[in-house]
Amino acid sequence: MRSRKSAFTRADSSLPSMGRALMRWNLATHRTAVPHRPRDRLRASRSLTMLNTLFASIVLTLLANPMALAQDAAKPAPKADAKADRLTPGMAAPKLEVKEFIKGEAIDGFKDGQVYVVEFWATWCGPCVRAFPHLSELQKEYGDKVKIIGVNIWERPYDDGTLAKVKAKVEEQGDKMSYTVAYDGPDAKSDKAWMAASGRNGIPSAFIVDQKGTVAWMGHPMQMDPVLAKVVAGAWNLDEAKKLAEAEAKEADAARALQKSARDLLKSRVAARESGDWSGWSTTIDGLIESTKGTPAQMQFRMMKFQTLIGAANMPEPGYELGEQLVADGTGDGPLLNEIAWFAVQDDSVMKRNLDFCLKAATAANEAAKGADGAILDTLAR
Repeated sequence: MRSRKSAFTRADSSLPSMGRALMRWNLATHRTAVPHRPRDRLRASRSLTMLNTLFASIVLTLLANPMALAQDAAKPAPKADAKADRLTPGMAAPKLEVKEFIKGEAIDGFKDGQVYVVEFWATWCGPCVRAFPHLSELQKEYGDKVKIIGVNIWERPYDDGTLAKVKAKVEEQGDKMSYTVAYDGPDAKSDKAWMAASGRNGIPSAFIVDQKGTVAWMGHPMQMDPVLAKVVAGAWNLDEAKKLAEAEAKEADAARALQKSARDLLKSRVAARESGDWSGWSTTIDGLIESTKGTPAQMQFRMMKFQTLIGAANMPEPGYELGEQLVADGTGDGPLLNEIAWFAVQDDSVMKRNLDFCLKAATAANEAAKGADGAILDTLAR
């Protein structure tokens, strides 16, 4: 019989194990991440929001590998009082000030009638390097209609050998970087004027500047092709771009808030395991449950609380009380109900099992699946 574990396996285990569990949950729910998902992990009846998937990514990044995302960990999030001055589509493009142009002709300003792409990268950034050939293809495709400038930022560290390192990287790429390349340097003038001003803290990032010197779009360079075509043709809807940018800015602000919440939740869990006092953790996760009301993420936080209460925290009475609520709220959702039952009956962290509850959840799951889900039948057999 195959072995299965819950989405938050071994609630009393180390934090990296929780990180691996979150990865399983993330892969199971992010529709574009993997071509196949085990059916006992599939939550097809629930539409996943950006924040739902993002929470798992944030926690994984905090737990496992801070370099997993090409972001500058030393960079603080933009201050809240700077939002009014945030660089957005429709605004005049900032001046492009760099330490040195190391490939192609220097750009001393954005000329009327000319479209520009200003893309930010670093030598250590794998996604940036993978974008080089695509940017070169776009430069070749559009010729004189578009000028692409790759601006190097965020090198680690900045010292006497940094510029030489960047030049060597560009030379190594050869035709893969067939466009203008600049070095921002430790003064970070372009980084501040473009990246920080727009609230973008991940690379590669690209900005399209239209024929009037206006920022038309900002985002990942691998996603800009259709936008660039419209900008070149003079058919880009700047009003729609503004609305999209505003929505993305709100998502970014929410993501930063969620990142802080994830850190707080993990810290409170560590403290709770060491002290045996779970009140701080409970307050933190209750706050997350409340703040995610109306989103699929709320159910994930409720599940996390349920599993921790009957597991690591060893508080079966409030845990199973919450479990009863989850079973009632999950009526018709076979995979969710099965997840509840499987954890309660099988996970090693559960000290006091309530077999009546387990049977109730598994039976409800089987009824929802009309007896046709092997994973649920497996749980019932326990």
